[in-house]
Amino acid sequence: MPANIKAEAPGRVRELGPEGLPLDMEHLTRQTLGDKALATEVLKLFQTQTLGLVDRMEAADMRNRRELAHALVGSARGIGAFRVAECAARIEKGEAGPGDIMHLSSLIDEVYEFISSLS
Repeated sequence: MPANIKAEAPGRVRELGPEGLPLDMEHLTRQTLGDKALATEVLKLFQTQTLGLVDRMEAADMRNRRELAHALVGSARGIGAFRVAECAARIEKGEAGPGDIMHLSSLIDEVYEFISSLS
């Protein structure tokens, strides 16, 4: 974990709300058993999986959009990107508003930027 990001009690980052970190680093550390190389690999996998995902969601019919959102919910929760997961869950359930896919895109971008700042 970078020196400028302090691990807090479990769930602390989620409590910070929209202004908090895009990833719950404590959760990611637990998921990867403290293995920094594994954490890096998992984050790269997330980036690979989500590359172009928003474009695919916009072009998809409702059924396929929900399937894409479902996959994203799981992977986002796995790395601690809970705001991404929550937004994707609304899309999966068909509860998304007109701007939710674009909001999802911005949340994913925030995660990408945060991941970049970790190196």
